[in-house]
Amino acid sequence: MREYLHLTGMVLLTSLACSGTKPGEEDFTLAPGTPPPVTTDSAVYTLARVDGGYSAEAVATYTNTTGRSVYYQRCLPESEEPIHGVRRTGPDSTARTFLGSAWACVGGVPTGRVVPGAALWARVNLGSTDSPHAQPPITPEQRVGRFRVELALCARHADDSGDCDALPQAARESNVFELRLAGP
Repeated sequence: MREYLHLTGMVLLTSLACSGTKPGEEDFTLAPGTPPPVTTDSAVYTLARVDGGYSAEAVATYTNTTGRSVYYQRCLPESEEPIHGVRRTGPDSTARTFLGSAWACVGGVPTGRVVPGAALWARVNLGSTDSPHAQPPITPEQRVGRFRVELALCARHADDSGDCDALPQAARESNVFELRLAGP
């Protein structure tokens, strides 16, 4: 009987220790009117003409205002920047886009961690290459418009960044910014 009570007590303690600690979507939901947790260093970026294409760079900063650690996907074990993307937003959100670069990551890289109150930043390529043989041809309108940076932020640690349990979109996207071509 004593062994049964001991075993039952251990199961109960283990259950209690593991319950309630798993973050849910509500832990990362923003209150109405709350500014985005990811901010860019400018509201307007201008693409400069360079050999082989166009160049511009944004710096996106995430500040963890939650009471929990937030995790981020990364490409290499030594990387301190999160994987990120750029997407259109607003009225032209479904228009074709020709921007940035693609990620080519190794597998098995654990997520990085941002503790409450800490910040994480990423340099985001907004440029694009010349592609004179593209069919259909790339138009200037595909390089410009209103965009947001989206960071690959996760609700919990993962031993492989590819297994990220993504935060709600509003908790991992930046303010809106405009991308323009430089004038003549």
